[in-house]
Amino acid sequence: MSIKLICTDVDGTLLNKQREVDARTVKAVAKLDPEIRFVLASSRMPKALYHLQNTLNISQMPLICYNGALVLSSGNEFNLQEIISSVLISAEKVKVIMELASQQQIHISLYQNNSWMASAIDFYAQREINNTRVEPDGLLKNFSAEELQNFIQNGAHKIMLMGEPKLLDLIEETIRENLQVALWRSKDIYLEITPFTNKSEGLQLLLNSFPENSTVKPDEVMAFGDGYNDLEMLQNAGIGVAVGNA
Repeated sequence: MSIKLICTDVDGTLLNKQREVDARTVKAVAKLDPEIRFVLASSRMPKALYHLQNTLNISQMPLICYNGALVLSSGNEFNLQEIISSVLISAEKVKVIMELASQQQIHISLYQNNSWMASAIDFYAQREINNTRVEPDGLLKNFSAEELQNFIQNGAHKIMLMGEPKLLDLIEETIRENLQVALWRSKDIYLEITPFTNKSEGLQLLLNSFPENSTVKPDEVMAFGDGYNDLEMLQNAGIGVAVGNA
């Protein structure tokens, strides 16, 4: 069995504790056969992955974003023509989650395509800015009712709630009981919400998009990950590698 594509999680897998790509990783990727595709799969938005692609010199490679909710044919510059697959949380569910966040007075961030709208630049937003090197495109508190409606009418690829763990526990329980969405606690102060997609499904959609002269089968994929949101991807790849801190 030959490997034709490598797919890796980003935070906790590809990156070190400083959320940077080690020099040895850069060298290892550079030594790969040029026919092998190297794909990043993450819960991050596209532009939070561009600088990593540039570091690895793989900006022409596809991206799997928002845990599989958005799959792009290539990185670097976002445009609608690059979208292979897009699944969003409905506007109705977004409104319910926004109301829950407002009731508990916790931070909410909405992600749609390559846009990030945050409730405020607070401790939590600043933490995300530091971690991803991306700043919000706008603040929800500055939106008029019409502007907010226009933004959320198409839904969201991801919603992130950030705050005290006990408050997030309450919201998580309410959402699980009432809404059909996927929930992920990467840290106790984070609650990430996406449609019912996963990285494995996103990867399969990516494989299906390749032309006949450059097909890749699941058993020709090597995948790396460290979290529960990587599990299906590791199980369905030809070679699945759970990294040391998994």
